[in-house]
Amino acid sequence: MLGFVVLAGPLVAGDLTLATRGQPAACTIVRPAGASPSQVHAAEELQHFVQQMTGVKLPVLTDDSPLPESAILLGNTRHTARVLGSPADVKTLGDDGFRLRCDPPHLVILGGPVRGTLYGVYELLEQFGGCRWYATWHSVIPKLDVWRIPTVDQTQRPAFAMREPYWYDMFDGDLAARNKANGNSMRLGDKHGGNIRFGAGLFVHTFNTLCPPGEFFATHPEYFSEVSGKRVKDYSQLCLTHPDVLKIVTERLLERIRKDPGAKLFSVSQNDWHNYCTCPACKAIDDREESHAGTLITFVNRVAEAVEKEFPDVWIETLAYQYTRKPPQTVRPRRNVVPRLCTIECDFSQPLDRSAFDQNRKFVADIRGWSAMTDKLYIWDYTTDFRNYIAPFPNVLVLQGNVKFFRDHHVVGLFEQGAYQGRHADFAELKAWLLARWLWNPDLPAEPLLADFFNGYYGAAAPLVRQYFDELHTFHNDPAAKPLRIFDDVKNPVIPDAFYARAAALWARAEAAVKDSPAHSYNVRMGAIPVLYARLMRLPATDPIKLWVTRNPRQYDPPPERGMLAAELLARFREARDIRISESHDHHQNTLALWTSWTNPPPTAATPRSRAVAEDSVLSLARRGTWGDTVSDPRAEDGSALKLFNTHYEWCVTLPFTQVAFDPDTSYRLRMRVRVEKLPGKEGEAFWAGVYDPKTRQSRGGCERTTSAASGEYAWYDVAEWTPERDHYFWIGPGRFDRSGGGSSAIQAVYVDKLELSRVER
Repeated sequence: MLGFVVLAGPLVAGDLTLATRGQPAACTIVRPAGASPSQVHAAEELQHFVQQMTGVKLPVLTDDSPLPESAILLGNTRHTARVLGSPADVKTLGDDGFRLRCDPPHLVILGGPVRGTLYGVYELLEQFGGCRWYATWHSVIPKLDVWRIPTVDQTQRPAFAMREPYWYDMFDGDLAARNKANGNSMRLGDKHGGNIRFGAGLFVHTFNTLCPPGEFFATHPEYFSEVSGKRVKDYSQLCLTHPDVLKIVTERLLERIRKDPGAKLFSVSQNDWHNYCTCPACKAIDDREESHAGTLITFVNRVAEAVEKEFPDVWIETLAYQYTRKPPQTVRPRRNVVPRLCTIECDFSQPLDRSAFDQNRKFVADIRGWSAMTDKLYIWDYTTDFRNYIAPFPNVLVLQGNVKFFRDHHVVGLFEQGAYQGRHADFAELKAWLLARWLWNPDLPAEPLLADFFNGYYGAAAPLVRQYFDELHTFHNDPAAKPLRIFDDVKNPVIPDAFYARAAALWARAEAAVKDSPAHSYNVRMGAIPVLYARLMRLPATDPIKLWVTRNPRQYDPPPERGMLAAELLARFREARDIRISESHDHHQNTLALWTSWTNPPPTAATPRSRAVAEDSVLSLARRGTWGDTVSDPRAEDGSALKLFNTHYEWCVTLPFTQVAFDPDTSYRLRMRVRVEKLPGKEGEAFWAGVYDPKTRQSRGGCERTTSAASGEYAWYDVAEWTPERDHYFWIGPGRFDRSGGGSSAIQAVYVDKLELSRVER
């Protein structure tokens, strides 16, 4: 049974001296002659860090030599049982546990060959040597004149079998191992004890991989979800009651396991969207089980049963995610099935089981249901702001409570997804370091750990950074009304502008405090990025102006600090290199381009205007190449247009009014020049367009035309006459049609040439 354990044994008076600066080595490191790669590495790491601390290089011998007068025994050597005075019971320690026993003149670090011995070495260095590995670029290795170990006998086993702080820097094999994090990282090599690996590329959301719609839908649509009475190809799940689907998924999974038999886990799990199957057979199971996990677990159990016959030690992971998170009433996961719950909907301002947020209460009920039916429960937890990694996200004080909650509900594998694509997200290094510790032992007190990290990582700036940290964590104090969720907007007024003004001053003082310490100075400058980002993104008019229709263009002059803040952020990004703004690559690149434009803004349009034209090149097109594209069109006035395909009816073309310079509290008229390429003999909607107000969730004005009322040549159509606001936006999409009823579009395409916006003169 897993659970962090420290056991005290009988102690013998006196300390053991391992090394004295300027003196010969006082101890010899002894490892098994048949040591595993991680035990060989354990000896090398101990030798390396002792030399860094004391200047003394301890010799390393194998256990086929006689026992030295004073020795550090690594693993179950042939001398270990004699030194312990009892059998060296390594099996009870599992893959990762270890025992530290110092009984002069010998020190035993007893652990298994997988990772236990290596972790015991790092615990010795950390607990008794003061070594810290905060980040790949920042360690603290004390300089000691003498290194002595007190008499001690303690045994440690981790709280979780799989411990994955999924943050960018923790992907480094050395940093992860030194902080006792295992998991799925491919950088955990043999010398680190390897990883707990998902095999054959099957790591969550695997339905389309195992039964691809591109391969099967044309001939067998019945393999895929029935939604509203129709089998769906795009954004579909599988029909989990169809016998052929079970056969295909099982056969293809077994093929992949045979090619990668060393992996422990393989995922058979839903795609990352909804659209579960509602055919009569699937619906009957889900209705009976009062959860869509009914069909999922029934299906995965059958796959896992077949896998077990050939690979009895392989586990099949699946997701309890979104529509499958609620546990089924009677179906139970097989012994080799690992359900993984996901916290994506939850509030993270308070621990999951203490938050008044509705989704937290539901999640707590769900995990209690799952934990009652399986001893192999995994969790996919979220620990960063995925909209903007570098935005302030004050969740540090809930991390330990959540880890304890998972431990207390029999979770054995914990995946803590953070800013995994770049460093220096909001307190990224702190969160990864804390999580590594609490995944090993959730009961370690928080305050000593926080003080440890702040002092070691920020040096003389620690009190100032801690002052910022403490105040940042005071704002989200009402989860029911002000939850902290993983797609939080940096403009959320829960954290006021006045705080960021104070925070900027604190970080400036922090930089001054460490100006003579390059290592700490770097950490402080990178730590200030979230405050710089919040201040920049809260300034008005964040989008470049593309359309000018105003009496007073100077009202749109950029705030003077905008260029300064953008330039400062870009400079810090260049210095650090591997920083990512958000999970979306496009958002990251577009934001960097926007900041660059702000550092050298074009002169403000000086001429007042009452009318302006937005060519198609000014308009935004979503999913270019799928929903539409820019094409040459000799019928368009400038020879170019946006062609909207007939495969959808999404609002794919937009013009946000954050990109329009207009006069507040003034009426404007918007019209568009559009032509419709019709399908002969079909009648239906040609296009629909309007201006959307996200505050009221209503359209202002609107323009809809059927194919009989729309021109095959370019024509002007009135869209709206209204008083615009900055969060309004124009939109247009191809005409709607009945997808669920098997209908199709009545047009071949819609072409958008331009918009015209004019002030209404009263």
